[in-house]
Amino acid sequence: MAVAAEGRDRSRVAGEPPELPPSMRDRVPFLIYRAAEESHALANEMLAGIGLNARQVGILTMVTELAPMTQKALGDALRIDRTTMVALLDDLEEMGYVARQRHPRDRRAFLVHPTDSGWTAKAAAVRILDEQQRRFTAPLTPAECEQLAALLKRLHRRPAPGVPTRDLGN
Repeated sequence: MAVAAEGRDRSRVAGEPPELPPSMRDRVPFLIYRAAEESHALANEMLAGIGLNARQVGILTMVTELAPMTQKALGDALRIDRTTMVALLDDLEEMGYVARQRHPRDRRAFLVHPTDSGWTAKAAAVRILDEQQRRFTAPLTPAECEQLAALLKRLHRRPAPGVPTRDLGN
């Protein structure tokens, strides 16, 4: 037992994370998750220069490109829980990028509208995210980027429950 542990310790380089076991490093969902984490971290790092993060830019994108939306609709679309959404909107409102107004047909709900400053901030953020995408996908050829995007879109539009899918032999 001590020999096996000693062998594992020698294979690690100081300061580097340990190598992942095959059951993790060869599993597609795990690889997608890790890539998404790295992309998200790079986006947040780059957006910090304009005082925003990726979630805030997601909200600005939704309300500028689609229409004013309720807090609940934003949370559902972006998969952000209610408490976190309120905090994100509080921050965006404090920065002057969004305004919340009572929904005209549902007094319990608020519609989130972009301000003129919000439109400007969103445009700046998109330019940053265009560069972030170039950096993140730099190891891929343009054709590979297109193929990756097409494959991820297919995964994102998974069949409804009960629809037969191919057997992966697992």
